[in-house]
Amino acid sequence: MNEIRVAIAGVGNCASNLIQGIEYYSKHHNSTNGLMHRKMGKYDITDIHVVAAFDISDAKVGKDLSEAIFCPPNCTQHIVDVKKMGVIVQKGPVLDGWGSHFSEFFSVSNESEVDVGAVLKERRVDVLVIMIPTGSKEACYEYIKAAFLNGVSVVNGIPVLASHDNDIIQLAKDCKVSIVGDDFKSQIGGTILHHALLSLLQERGVDVKETYQLNYAGNMDFLNLVTERGRSKHESKKRGISAGYNDQLNIDVNVSYLENQRDNKTCQIWISGTNFGGCDVSLECKLTVVDSANSSGVVCDAIRCSAIAKEKKIYGRLEGPSAYYMKSPYRQITDTDARRMIEQLIQNEN
Repeated sequence: MNEIRVAIAGVGNCASNLIQGIEYYSKHHNSTNGLMHRKMGKYDITDIHVVAAFDISDAKVGKDLSEAIFCPPNCTQHIVDVKKMGVIVQKGPVLDGWGSHFSEFFSVSNESEVDVGAVLKERRVDVLVIMIPTGSKEACYEYIKAAFLNGVSVVNGIPVLASHDNDIIQLAKDCKVSIVGDDFKSQIGGTILHHALLSLLQERGVDVKETYQLNYAGNMDFLNLVTERGRSKHESKKRGISAGYNDQLNIDVNVSYLENQRDNKTCQIWISGTNFGGCDVSLECKLTVVDSANSSGVVCDAIRCSAIAKEKKIYGRLEGPSAYYMKSPYRQITDTDARRMIEQLIQNEN
């Protein structure tokens, strides 16, 4: 059996969509709809098995994961019913993972924090996926170190630049594990679309003068992003959008929280510049997506890259997957080259 045992830190909308999605594809055995890879090497998407989960919400801790993923304030689209999983959500480290702006929506559980490393070891976890709130640097590092010290690779989905930290990379190598990071780049979201448009304009000789991107949604991620904690996300998005472009590009990014939009995210992009003879050019684009589905489309691939890398004894920073699936990799690589590196990683993996 080709099983990848996964733990999730942060049982929010992204976790909900990922788990529902795996269930969905288990019922649609031949479907490739919405997937970049149905199989990566020997691993089908349904070979991803979530065997442990951590959160701090009193509404989720102590519940079976199949129930916790639908507990408020989670508000993502219901794709499919999920049968009982036998995975109880346990309380992870709080540290800086909670802010007072969350208090209207959930409280911190009174349960004792578990020893994350011990749980990962006991559950024989292969990959830990970090999906805790933006701004949780201390908690993120706590999870990463617990994972590495217990032989578990990490996919870091938040804008804490752990994969840029040489001490973290050395620890990964010493522990013979890897990290894919940092900050999920949506399957088809504002960052990847904005970057593609800028690349197209550059290729066609347009001199882009300035550009902005506005995003709004009504999930907890966006509630968090409008606070000071969102600063790292804004910078991460700018890095992802402008990767490989002129460093002098005048770019601005902003977000708004609109509660009635729930997990539906709208992105508006505006670009202004000049083309032949200095004539003015402007472009506007609007994208609407289910926000958490956008992360699931890349998480399922990043998990499998991590598992394959470990089998091939590739440790430390996974540069191809990080550049392709993350907004803020240590080294920005063109999507074409990053995808080629991924295909090289997974080839002959049978």
